[in-house]
Amino acid sequence: MSLNTKVIMSFLAGMFSAILAWIAIDFNGVWRLAEGESSGRFLSLFAHQAPMGIIFGIFVGVAIGVVNGMSGGSGKLIQRYAAYGVLVGAVGGLLGLFFGQLLFGSLYRDPRESMTLSALGPLIFIWDVIVRALGWSIIGFFLGLVQGLPISSKKAAWHGAIGGLIGGFLGGTLFEIIPYILPPGTKNPSVVSRGISMIVTGASIGFFIGLVEALLKQAWIRVVQGRNEGKEYIISKPQTTIGRDELSDVGLFGDRNVSPLHAVIDMSGGRHALRDAGGGIGTLVNGQKVAEHALRDGDLIEIGSIRLEFHEKATASKIPQPVDAPKQAVQIPTMQGQCPFCGTKKDPITGACACTVGAGSPAPAPPSPWPEPSPMSSPAPGSGPRLIGIRGPYVGQVFQLSDIMTVGREPDRNIQLPMDTTVSRRHARIASEGGAFVVYDEGSSNGTTVNGVRVTQQQLVSGDAVEFGSSGFRFEQ
Repeated sequence: MSLNTKVIMSFLAGMFSAILAWIAIDFNGVWRLAEGESSGRFLSLFAHQAPMGIIFGIFVGVAIGVVNGMSGGSGKLIQRYAAYGVLVGAVGGLLGLFFGQLLFGSLYRDPRESMTLSALGPLIFIWDVIVRALGWSIIGFFLGLVQGLPISSKKAAWHGAIGGLIGGFLGGTLFEIIPYILPPGTKNPSVVSRGISMIVTGASIGFFIGLVEALLKQAWIRVVQGRNEGKEYIISKPQTTIGRDELSDVGLFGDRNVSPLHAVIDMSGGRHALRDAGGGIGTLVNGQKVAEHALRDGDLIEIGSIRLEFHEKATASKIPQPVDAPKQAVQIPTMQGQCPFCGTKKDPITGACACTVGAGSPAPAPPSPWPEPSPMSSPAPGSGPRLIGIRGPYVGQVFQLSDIMTVGREPDRNIQLPMDTTVSRRHARIASEGGAFVVYDEGSSNGTTVNGVRVTQQQLVSGDAVEFGSSGFRFEQ
């Protein structure tokens, strides 16, 4: 799943787990047991309230663990994270309750204790809200902190701790405020208040753990070709394993050429290096077979039929490329007798080639191993604005352009490119605006480039080289 999907799933998992925890606590006598001992000393009170912290921690810990396992795409990984969730959730809930109650008990002031406190009115209420929120935030802090234990990641632990701290603070604030805004005559207002607060706390912990993890990530991998295209994996461990094993941190399934442990990404000093683990067919980075390679943002990793795009904030370009940069027509280096545009051999008599550039009458295109495109996708060459294939499976094919043309692998695209798996289903569009044509990338996995520069939008001039995935075209007008 993508990181945005993981944030939503964490939110829902936290919410539903908190509902189950509330039912287990308030409708099975656990809270009444603790409430009956509320006048005791701190340790006695903690001993009786401990089951609540453990139950709440286990439910939330298991839910977040299951989401983490689902993001890995493996049944064994889900089981592993869920099992860890029981342990770390119980520990986090217990520690959070202990320190949260310790802080709350030392700072909370009941307005009924003295006339002086009662006279303070709104001020003491605000103070109590803050104290209650701080107490719950500590519970959330520990519940989030322990989420890094299953993967032995300090970064994941601190990201979870920050998310849990925010979530707990919101839940604690509501716990103190809700009794004052419930309608008069509400039955069991303390149960309702506790339930709403627990649900908000659980949902907030799940949401902010996922959100903070996504926002503070330093390096991640995205699948751009192969099974689970678009899926993202955050790299936060000293060693991140890549392979077909179901317990791999980056699981690559569906290709038997991928070894159970195929490669490893080592993290040191905030930088990352890829190391081949000796798996069968080897590992390629940017088309070159490597044993070890220092990774940089944008590197393309190929393992079998699967392509991964590496991203790293430390090496990402800080200077965005302008969309109106000066353009130069790009030609393919060729040998004598070859077309400088499509790379095919010219006809020895007429001098024409498959793409018909500079030829009065085009020579027949050489036989192609690719299936013939539909007539709608590849009209006959002619005058007017058009894209001419110069690289990839569509070399020599011509696509006439009208006012708005959509590009991608889906059948409903005006320019269908189903033979290139590096092209996204909805890749780009080309629109006529004020007499000029502008290409827009539509959030594709591999991007759209014009004259070798990756763009989100770019006005085209005749001769521009445009690439969608691995398919290259020349724009003519």
